[in-house]
Amino acid sequence: MILCFNIMLNKKENNLQNNSKNDLTERQPVVVVMGHVDHGKSSLLDAIRNSNVVEDEIGGITQQISAYEVHHKTKDGQQEKPITFLDTPGHQAFQEMRESGVKIADIAILIVSAEDGVMPQTLEAYKAIAEKNLPLIVAISKVDKPGANIQKTKNSLIENGIYLEGMGGEIPVIEIDSKSKKGLDELLEMILLLADLKELKYDNQKNAEGFILESLMDGRRGISSTLIIKDGILPKSGLILAGTSLAPIRIIENFAGQNIQNPHAGQAIKVVGFDSVPEVTSQFISDSNKKELEKICEDRKNNSQKKVLDVKTFRNAKIVIPVILKADTLGTFNAVEREIKKVETDKKTDQETGIKVKIIGGGIGNITEGDILSASHDGNVMIVGFNVKVENTASEQAERFNLKPVTFEIIYKLTEWFQEMVDNRLPFKETEKSLGKLKVLKIFSAEKDKQVIGGKVFNGLLKINSKVKISRRNFEIGVGKITELQMMKIKTQEVLEGNECGLQVESKTEIITGDILEAFEIQKEKII
Repeated sequence: MILCFNIMLNKKENNLQNNSKNDLTERQPVVVVMGHVDHGKSSLLDAIRNSNVVEDEIGGITQQISAYEVHHKTKDGQQEKPITFLDTPGHQAFQEMRESGVKIADIAILIVSAEDGVMPQTLEAYKAIAEKNLPLIVAISKVDKPGANIQKTKNSLIENGIYLEGMGGEIPVIEIDSKSKKGLDELLEMILLLADLKELKYDNQKNAEGFILESLMDGRRGISSTLIIKDGILPKSGLILAGTSLAPIRIIENFAGQNIQNPHAGQAIKVVGFDSVPEVTSQFISDSNKKELEKICEDRKNNSQKKVLDVKTFRNAKIVIPVILKADTLGTFNAVEREIKKVETDKKTDQETGIKVKIIGGGIGNITEGDILSASHDGNVMIVGFNVKVENTASEQAERFNLKPVTFEIIYKLTEWFQEMVDNRLPFKETEKSLGKLKVLKIFSAEKDKQVIGGKVFNGLLKINSKVKISRRNFEIGVGKITELQMMKIKTQEVLEGNECGLQVESKTEIITGDILEAFEIQKEKII
């Protein structure tokens, strides 16, 4: 019995790589669109789909990975062929999402702006594509813009090892402009040509298999995930298994949110009702036999090793920043977690580390009352949300416990805020820095704690608002602050060595002719 079960398990988990040669059907390609931020990835898809996604995106940049399906009419006009597109974020924080798209796709489009040429994320994207050995099309965008320089852009690609067709390489290059739709038909034809050369097929007798593209928490319907089917057809009923997450084949939607039945390989679908959040890029399998998948799921749970965090990681840290993190999708959660952990410092000694960020709770979905209660025991806990809201009950509890959850819609604003908050928590030591010395030559007036005097700077310089030590016969007798500086009866911010000046000093110590004033400032130096 155990032997039979293991054979069944191995067969299920390996059939993505072992397609049957019988009943193979041509399938639509899955195309990942990549490139530097603001080089026109979303605008391209917007133009292809005749919709308007870009205007709805926060800050004008894609911060999630999305899937769309389009149908392109072939040159002969005889048929429409479907293509599935994956739109990936270009911002450097979302590297993991871009790599997810490359792992799942069959073909890649590398967008490069004719205005900017090759940029850092261009090279990062190309590296990921090359490592997967994906067929590649370079699309030079914004070619109708006033600042476009197509030849210079092509040269920058060649200089960075991206060898184009007609310039000593084999990578096809197409010039496009999303606004005028220039080159879009040529681009789609090239995608279909590469798909034909790759001979993409699927087994129409097999249950659907593929990858998890993204996961999120739907406030009304629970955990849902976007899946890309790479082989087979989804049965009408049964279960879907991704890692140790199960979902019934009940609410299945296409990319547009319409209910569908029996989606096939190449399509992007949304599945509602997972019992836990499936990991991004994890493989999924499906079956009408619920008991079979339940057994596989239970076996995986029993064999999985729980990730245990070494307590020494935080016990030996000099500063621990506790965080409750919430995000709209699992992909963005992972990206934000990786970004905020960049504040962590390297190990100092064998016994002691510097700064560590400790994610003590959170997940996908809005900031809830439970998140606030989890943080209520410690006023140092940061409650941070990305692309989510603070629920009303959570706001009430936060006010009660004097906690301040914060939310962001643009990732670089979140990371800037987080860095500032961490900096404010770091220990520091104060050091005194001497600026310069002045000898008092004349006393003009004295009123309460304000004294107007004249003198000459004989060392360094004096600055407005700097503190001063007052010395008489080499003994320090008091301190004060320079509130006004003048040279030649004109106000100034500083007076350099060798110059005479007038100044107003606030001090409880009486200053007389012959005293020495030493200006200094306090510098704060971070210990970590």
